[in-house]
This record gives sequence, structure tokens and C-alpha cells, in this order.
Amino acid sequence: MRKIRIQMLAFAGAGQEVYDKGMELLEKYVPEDTFVFTHANADVLFFITGGSEKFATDACAKSHGVLLWSHDGDNSNAAATEVKAYLDKKHVPNFLANIQEPGFSFDVINFQKTLAAKENLHNQQLGLVGAVSDWLVASDITEKRLREKLGIYLVPISWDALRPYSDFEPSEDFIKHFGGQRNENLTKAARVHHLMTSTIEENHLDAITVECFPLVKQHAVTACLSLSMLNDMDVPAGCEGDLTSITGMMLAKALTGEIPWMANTVKVQDDRIRFAHCTIASKMVRNYTIMSHYETGLGTAIQGEVNAEELTVFRFDSELKKAFLSIGQVIDRPKLSNACRTQVELAMPEEDINKMKSHPLGNHHLFLKGDQRALLKLAFEWYGMELI
Repeated sequence: MRKIRIQMLAFAGAGQEVYDKGMELLEKYVPEDTFVFTHANADVLFFITGGSEKFATDACAKSHGVLLWSHDGDNSNAAATEVKAYLDKKHVPNFLANIQEPGFSFDVINFQKTLAAKENLHNQQLGLVGAVSDWLVASDITEKRLREKLGIYLVPISWDALRPYSDFEPSEDFIKHFGGQRNENLTKAARVHHLMTSTIEENHLDAITVECFPLVKQHAVTACLSLSMLNDMDVPAGCEGDLTSITGMMLAKALTGEIPWMANTVKVQDDRIRFAHCTIASKMVRNYTIMSHYETGLGTAIQGEVNAEELTVFRFDSELKKAFLSIGQVIDRPKLSNACRTQVELAMPEEDINKMKSHPLGNHHLFLKGDQRALLKLAFEWYGMELI
């Protein structure tokens, strides 16, 4: 994993013994083999002493984000606090942390993951098959914004530019993945999957989102199972052409190695929320069956029981300026007929539910197993997103 670049700062004229002390502190409190020292382009400014404020502002004059590390003595916290106020005024993303605080080593690992994710996403290609669905009026991200914020290239692909799904042989891997039983609907879905994998390969895509309703309306076949399998294959794959959701899926994979489930908000109550969707990866559910697509009653989709007891819930706004982040405890896994096939009901903090009621960032939310909030919070803020 990429090592953190640290620049040590002390008062003017400080002797070697001062820097030796700083090195001893870092070696004691920062996990081994996670950092290297630098004199320029630092990820972290470590304040060994006070009187180093001007050196710090010079060091990050062209920075797009920096961590400020301090310790308990020698006016280190005083200097770091002053510099943080300066950077806040300049609107430069920054985070202040004391290396002697409990849990600091965990924060270091999360920061390593954040840096690695940024490098991993740089120059990745995201395919948009068709267009963003008409009803997603708050979930379209411009190509320019994707490139500026995350380094992702958008690759628009018209349905008219693709061969008809019926021209493709059914994918044998797909048939095996979903139990090996052949029927007309599964065979059609296996042809769609072959179309999807060919599109990904031919366009050198790292992720894909599909405007799926043209496929349903024109051919009575869905992409739901293919998108589910692609997520099982570690290829972020979303539906409805939702660029905001697929961006979150790509970032989550780069950070955690896991691809989240994308789902609708179905019912919001004071202490719980129900979510549902038809494209969940099979590795995220147990006891699943293959049903028809909910809205149309056509094609194929997964109905399963989410196999986690706790889920991290998040989403962005379409400008990648704001992020919602919460935690939910699974209290039910319903199979109601009036919602998308895989459903989950979560107990969530009241304040977060109120945010979703009063200031939602959009419909689709993303779900990761377990409590991933600390890592996601750091990453979102590092990318300049404000947590609502």
C-alpha cells in the first residue's frame, strides 16, 4: 500500500536533536512501514514544535489537501491549531490529529487506504450505457465533475451502437453462477450478460451503469441478474444510468475492496427505513430466488435475504460536494409484493432519518456490510465533500 509522505516541522534553527525527537515520536505512535519522510509534496505535516507555522503554510501553498499531526508537548498542538485555522480560511481540506490520542494508528491505516483509493480511481473508465433515466433528476454527474473530483473518465455508449442482445450466445458462466438450470428467461438473461461483458471488454471499462428500461420495453428482458453477477465479479455495476450511485460504488470498492448494494428508499418512518432493489450481488444475500423484475413483471431479478446484521448507509449529491453517511441495524428482511425484490428494513439513528426526510441527496442509497463509517468519513472529507 502507498506510504504516507510526512514532512517534519520545527522552529527556525532547530538542531538535529529536535528532529530526532520527532522521529522517535513517529516511530512510537505511527504503525511501522506506513510512512516515509519528504521535504516537498507532503501528505502530512508533523509539528514537532511551535514556531513552525510559517514553514507549514509555505509547505502547503499549492496543496489540495493535507493532514496536520501534532503531539502533546513543545507547543505542537498550538502550531497545528493555528495552521488549521489558516487552511480553513483558504478552503484547503485539512484534518488535525494528535498522534498520541487513542486509536490513532487505526486512523493512519484509513488514511493510507484513502490515498491508495485516490490513486486507484485515477484514469478509471466508467461506461454509461444509454442515458441517465428520466426520473433521476438529482443523480446526474457531469463528465467534467467526475474527472476533476475523482479522476474518472466517463464513456457514453449508445444502445444503438451495441449489437442486439439476441445476437450473443448465452454465457455459460452466467448459467452456472445462477444454479445451472436453463429456462427461457434465464437463457435470455445469459445473453444480456454476454452483451454486458463484451461491452466492458471492448471499451476497457472499470465500471458500468445501464439505462435498463429500454431493454425491458423493447425486448422484455432485464439486465438485473447480469449487474448482480458483475458485482459478484468485483466489477461495479449499477442500473438506471445512475451516475451518482455508480460513482459511490467505484469509490467504495477502491477504499474497502467491497462493492455496495444500490437500493431505493421505500418507506421512511421515525426510527426505521425500508430499502429495496433488484440488482443485489448474490454474495450479499442468502436463500435467494430468481423472480421477475418488480416494476414490469418481466425478465429476471434477485429476491434474497441480506446476509448482514449491520449496514453502512451512504450516498453523494450530484455535484460531489455533499455526502450522507449513517449506520443501520437490520431488523427485518421483508418480501413484500409492492417493492423491488430484495428488501431490508433498517433501524437508523433518528437524526440521520430526519436528514433523509428534510434534506435528502437523492433516492438511491448504497450499503456496505459492517460499520465502515470511519474510513468513509475520512475519504469523503479528503475529497472535499461536506457531511450533512
